[in-house]
Amino acid sequence: MNTQDLLSGSDHLECNTDNADGCLRCNIGAMQPPVCCDIHASAEFSPYTSDISKPPTVPQHSRVPQYTKGKHNFDLVNALDDWRETKTTTIFGWASLNDHRPSLVMPNATLNRIVDCAHHRKIHTAQDLKWETGWMDTEHFGMEVVAITQRHTPPLPSPFVSTPLRPTSSNNTSITSCLRPPTTSSTTSHTIHSLNIPKRRNKCSACGHEGHNAHNRICAQHPSRTSASEK
Repeated sequence: MNTQDLLSGSDHLECNTDNADGCLRCNIGAMQPPVCCDIHASAEFSPYTSDISKPPTVPQHSRVPQYTKGKHNFDLVNALDDWRETKTTTIFGWASLNDHRPSLVMPNATLNRIVDCAHHRKIHTAQDLKWETGWMDTEHFGMEVVAITQRHTPPLPSPFVSTPLRPTSSNNTSITSCLRPPTTSSTTSHTIHSLNIPKRRNKCSACGHEGHNAHNRICAQHPSRTSASEK
């Protein structure tokens, strides 16, 4: 239905016979807004603007590496599950526990996040709990949850446990050389060096002095010198 059809079917003239234009409230054609919109007449809408500040940016929580859950992790899951069941019945009653389950106090995603962060020891205070999980009830129950988390945190690994080195060719060579029995020559030389025994020097059989033999020309009793002196 177009505007002309609406105007033809309007009874605004019959509503107010005292006015030639009829009833202004019933006249569909007269129902035109005096202002177009806030784009073409922004000054007309300035009293109605509101300054709504943007919410603060939620800080990014820590990245938790993947891991394999152990006994301490499952014990923490059971402890947190028991705690939120007790808290749900205390605050909302048994009917709420049957209808909404314990997620009414703490969602399952929050519980799992707490277990993951506790495994990597990232939750020590209520502020840490708020930072890592964004749980809205941290202000009310944060200290209780932190206490449960600390009781079921896995122990720190022993500093005396070390991973053995993988054997390499250089290590094998050094180990083999250490385990190989020393030879006779090396043992003798090592013993002589450790006892500081002087080396044996040559002794001339002709003159009896050390440092040369009878075949050296430096000896006074050398055959060449003897024959020369006789000539």
